[in-house]
Amino acid sequence: DILFARTMIGVFKNIEYMCNRPNSKTWGKDAWKKIVVCVVSDGRAKINPRTKAILSGMGVYQEGIAKQQVNNKDVTAHIYEYSTHTHLQLKNGVVSLVHNRQPVQMLFCLKEKNQKKINSHRWFFQAFGRVLDPNICVLIDAGTRPGGNSIYHLWKAFDLEPTCGGACGEIKAMLGTGGKNLINPLVAT
Repeated sequence: DILFARTMIGVFKNIEYMCNRPNSKTWGKDAWKKIVVCVVSDGRAKINPRTKAILSGMGVYQEGIAKQQVNNKDVTAHIYEYSTHTHLQLKNGVVSLVHNRQPVQMLFCLKEKNQKKINSHRWFFQAFGRVLDPNICVLIDAGTRPGGNSIYHLWKAFDLEPTCGGACGEIKAMLGTGGKNLINPLVAT
């Protein structure tokens, strides 16, 4: 739940940044209407219950709706859609909900079976990509926290160079206050 929250907080900050660009021809007050956040979770039995609780609190997920079969046919995935006004806050390892914030259009795809990351990417591109027909897609793993305007800068790279086929952002280790995470050998290397 902390990894998911960390990522979503960064995504929400980027959407707020784009909505606060009044002189932009593309973005501005209603920028959120041009952005859809798709969350694909790999396996109904595998999803962290606290992450489900966060999604429920945001209005994106409803417990008890998903079934393994409908009309004797196996279900592949469960899709939820909601425009939420609820963002997240992370303090001292505790995730809390913050209401009445910038709207965010969300799609949540809960795959019935755990079929790994590549299958999740396939779901995103083949199912949602065809319907949404996006100009650009940004893939972010849970736990990766985008900077406050980093998604905007990725978009800008595509906007300035229409023939650009791909771009990636820089990933930095989260050092913690005063570099305290450097004590952890996984962060320090």
